[in-house]
Amino acid sequence: MRVACLLILHLPVQVERRRDPARIGAPLVVGGRRWDAGAVLDCCAQAAAAGVEPGMRLSQAEALCPEARFVPADREAYDAVHRMLVDSAKRFTPSVETVDLGLVLVEISSLKRRFDDDAELAHHLTYEMINASGLDVRVGLGSGRFVAEQAAHAAQPGEVYSVSSEKERSFLSPLDISTLPLDPEMERRLRLLGVRTLGALAMLPRLAVIRQFGSQAGPLHDMACGIDALPVHADAPPLQLSGAHAFINPVRDRASLLTHVERLTGDFAEELNRRGYQAEGIRLEVEEGCGERHTIGRSVKPPSSSADQLSRLSARMVERLDISGPVADLSMTIYPLRPLHLGTTQLALLSSAPSEGVSTFDRTLRETLRQLWERFGKLSVVVASLVVPPQPCPIQVTTARDGLPRAIVWRDRLREVRRVHELWRERRQWWEQPIERDYFRLELDDGQMRVVFHEVQANQWLLERRHI
Repeated sequence: MRVACLLILHLPVQVERRRDPARIGAPLVVGGRRWDAGAVLDCCAQAAAAGVEPGMRLSQAEALCPEARFVPADREAYDAVHRMLVDSAKRFTPSVETVDLGLVLVEISSLKRRFDDDAELAHHLTYEMINASGLDVRVGLGSGRFVAEQAAHAAQPGEVYSVSSEKERSFLSPLDISTLPLDPEMERRLRLLGVRTLGALAMLPRLAVIRQFGSQAGPLHDMACGIDALPVHADAPPLQLSGAHAFINPVRDRASLLTHVERLTGDFAEELNRRGYQAEGIRLEVEEGCGERHTIGRSVKPPSSSADQLSRLSARMVERLDISGPVADLSMTIYPLRPLHLGTTQLALLSSAPSEGVSTFDRTLRETLRQLWERFGKLSVVVASLVVPPQPCPIQVTTARDGLPRAIVWRDRLREVRRVHELWRERRQWWEQPIERDYFRLELDDGQMRVVFHEVQANQWLLERRHI
């Protein structure tokens, strides 16, 4: 496997400095004005050296770096640049995964026939990225995800850093253990043991590390050794669709808010229809001029990409917001579904755009229910309204080093995996319960097709109990 990592380091900072060249050279903090009640979204290297970190309160960032310039976040502009980065990579291959804002992984093993060597491929990738974004792009090449990402951080702006498979161990060895996705307790214990670099961790016996820190430490030890066979997961669906509007003069009347909400939902509906997705939830957030924030979220039932339905739901959300002062900032986030995998394709039972108004829709709905009632009886309609999809059931899964399932234990029986037909990642920042799952469509040794998924945060495997 060969992976390329495309990195725009401090993307929000770069966008703001390109927008206003006067900000170049001075420390810059992105997230809001210094007196706002929000948090830091991003900061330049100078501010980071003073102790400023993303997620820190703006007031705390000002105390650490008072000479910095503070600017409100334009998330819509940042997302647009990131989308250009992803779209440029997809011109080469569909195997593109978003890891973070400005950080993209690309599976390039299948591109060997088009390019003579990695250097030529990297040159074309870098050229496309710089032309698309106009920002400083770094490219790292490695045999796995982790090595490629660290190589991108080691690259100079506009350049490529390629690590051959023979030199990966020596490249990773001097890096600090904080480059690994360690939990704070494991990092603390490793430092107490004098293990501060990846080389020191790689020198320890793998079995001893697992016995000391648990089974989750095995893959971390492999990464320190340069072993990372986890494949690149194509984005499915988009992590989220976000839009925002900052009012130069804070507004008091809700009519202005509704106008901008309607514009945002219209843009979202167009994007959802273009990608073939439906929205399952909406989150709306407003910030008053005094810095107080109000957030409200609602699910979309049934999931839809209709601009009218999304606009009506968001308008009701605006009416329910408890706003006491003028609004300075409005942001909205749509959480899409991937109907192909989640089984959420909505069949068109009724006309979606009746020409004679809502009353025609109501009459058609009542007539449809009446016909179902007469044909199948009252009880069938009542029972159908109570039916819900079966809940996934916990299972045990044995995986290979590349993270792919080799066998599952279900109903006290071991079933070997004959083939993995498809895999994808669902990572959605739902406002109440964030979801991060790895799905696998498997063909078992008895010929059955099953879908299993791994809950990343809970480290639990589950089986979808519906037929595929």
